[in-house]
Amino acid sequence: MPRHSALFVLTAALAASVSLPAHADMMFNRVASFAVAGNLPADVEQTTPTSSEIITATEDGMTLVYSDSPLGAVGFIDITDPKAPKAGGIVKIEGEPTSVVVIGGKVLAGVNTSKSKAKPSGNLTVIDLASKAIEGTCDLGGQPDSLAFSRDGKFLAIAIENERDEELNDGEIPQMPAGDLKIFTMTEGQPDCATMKSVNLADIAEVAAEDPEPEFVAFNEAGEIAVTLQENNHIAIVNAETGAIVTHFSAGSVTLDKIDTKKNGAFSFDGKIENVAREPDAVKWLDNDRLVVANEGDYKGGSRGFTIFSKKGEVVYESGPSFEYQVANAGHYPDDRNKKGVEPEGLEIGTFGEDELIFVASERGSVVGVYNNAGAEPQFVQILPSGIGPEGLVAIPSRNLLVTANEADLVEDGLARSHVMIYERSEGPATYPTITAKLTPDGTPLGWGALSALAAGDTAGKLFATSDSFYANAPSIFE
Repeated sequence: MPRHSALFVLTAALAASVSLPAHADMMFNRVASFAVAGNLPADVEQTTPTSSEIITATEDGMTLVYSDSPLGAVGFIDITDPKAPKAGGIVKIEGEPTSVVVIGGKVLAGVNTSKSKAKPSGNLTVIDLASKAIEGTCDLGGQPDSLAFSRDGKFLAIAIENERDEELNDGEIPQMPAGDLKIFTMTEGQPDCATMKSVNLADIAEVAAEDPEPEFVAFNEAGEIAVTLQENNHIAIVNAETGAIVTHFSAGSVTLDKIDTKKNGAFSFDGKIENVAREPDAVKWLDNDRLVVANEGDYKGGSRGFTIFSKKGEVVYESGPSFEYQVANAGHYPDDRNKKGVEPEGLEIGTFGEDELIFVASERGSVVGVYNNAGAEPQFVQILPSGIGPEGLVAIPSRNLLVTANEADLVEDGLARSHVMIYERSEGPATYPTITAKLTPDGTPLGWGALSALAAGDTAGKLFATSDSFYANAPSIFE
């Protein structure tokens, strides 16, 4: 056994003793998981790769609907009993579904039919929820990403990303054709193809202004659409009725100290990055004047947090590295791509009782952070274990449920499949994590994982554990 490189303090505890806000008597716990491969038809090879990327729920909260791009399908899960989800089947689509929404008895899916990144195309597919029949399509003239409904059901917004080719010129933008925003007027719960408006988002960003790549859309109650342009590091606010850009602003940058910046698979929270672009992905409105974004930083970023903006572009709250620290404390810090950290990507808002909760999904950490948006700034509540690569989230407050869609399917490596995870909020302690670390004296995460041995100490309540060689750090002994 190699000599240990350091002796660190690791707090081992049941969830009841994990440090939480004193008022947090309502916690989420995972109650079920559904392997997306369970929806594969009997005549399809069961090792066929699948994925649950973007997920939503029917208005009664009893059925989940998700996009499965690799399979070219929209999938359904019956959660009448959330602790025993049942396969609801799939609807095959010509193309790759990228996002789904449900209104009334219809499922609307954005479908990518592009022949190449240079020749993007796509459509909006309408599926009847009861019969699972495709009822029609609307040509979008480009590759769709996110979809969202207005709160009153009058409008549908679609981000046409026309995403960049990461293999072309090292992924640098601009790469034409440019993306834009599509807005449809809804008629009796159906999109009217003839009403489609195209909103030009070019020439507003400081980064590659001629090539906007809209990523995510969300409506507030005033009928305004927030649109993130991740690669352009920009956010636009659009009036749904007129299609006019109300305002727009740069997502700005952050300077982060005491973070892991080395792409070497080791824990070393001693780096610093200055003025790194936020590059927001998912966006949600907190009210008509404030919105929250998850800063994935997939292009040139690495800001690894989430930010609350006013509609005017003022920074109301910046998480900095605090979310990343929580992920690391729970032993979920990714072993590779450390240069970009935990990569927050998915985001959801839900009001459960009197609590407005923000859910932030870490793509690389495979966890979801839960924050209570009370007081002057969001308060961390708990970390939820998710599947691999969580991206889509849907809150169902009427049933005290949260659901995540986890896109990674590692079947070709003989590992975990893509899963949909279901969590229920109830009184009592969180059952996960069972082990968490305190911050070190300099306020940074300890950095731990891959515990491989355990022994009792010489006094009551003391344990020793060792890590193996999974991470690039030398093996350590934890107390």
